[in-house]
Amino acid sequence: MDVENIKLHIDGRWELTDLNVLTRVYIQVYGLLYSLDVADDYIEEEIQYIYGKYPWRGGYSAVNFYQNLFSKMPREYRPRIKSIQYASPGFIELSQLVEVAKDISLIVGYVSAALLAGNKTYSAIQKGIRERKLSKFDLRSEELKLLEKERDFIHQSVRDIAQVMGVRKETLAKLYLRAENNELAVLKILSSLYRRARDLAKLQNKQKLNLKRGIDERNTSNE
Repeated sequence: MDVENIKLHIDGRWELTDLNVLTRVYIQVYGLLYSLDVADDYIEEEIQYIYGKYPWRGGYSAVNFYQNLFSKMPREYRPRIKSIQYASPGFIELSQLVEVAKDISLIVGYVSAALLAGNKTYSAIQKGIRERKLSKFDLRSEELKLLEKERDFIHQSVRDIAQVMGVRKETLAKLYLRAENNELAVLKILSSLYRRARDLAKLQNKQKLNLKRGIDERNTSNE
């Protein structure tokens, strides 16, 4: 896994709340995407345990899920601040895994480009989950022997939310593997990923954040 210094470009007037959103959400998304591509066998077992541990009913269990994924990441792969320049424009330069940074930029870019459509899709999915009472299901229990119409809804919802975020087929396949082909778990994890990507997309749409520029700079310097 390649680690390089990649800048998160920032602009405009930032509040402490903006910085909190960026740092908190970025490392959560980073940890999730890293967990799908672990190479170390020992860490692999621990990551798989985390995926199987939580029933994923939202709330605090989701927070724990992201925190535990990040905590299992080797220190050399965690984002580390190399330099910060607060100006207009400015940047936060992080030492981070290249492929993970690329995936974050891609997902946030997709959400940023079609935020209203994405929110509509997300809201429709959440409404369907509530109406079918799927949020109350223990993802490890016999309750998952769902009626066929629920299976159809879940499958289509996974496709819709993944498309909204531009999630690559390889990434989605790895998520299915982590979730042991539990499609309701896949849907709930993707929904939680969307909420986090949306927070970063809002910063981009306010022109406070630009993730793609840092990736483009890295690609240009390596040509």
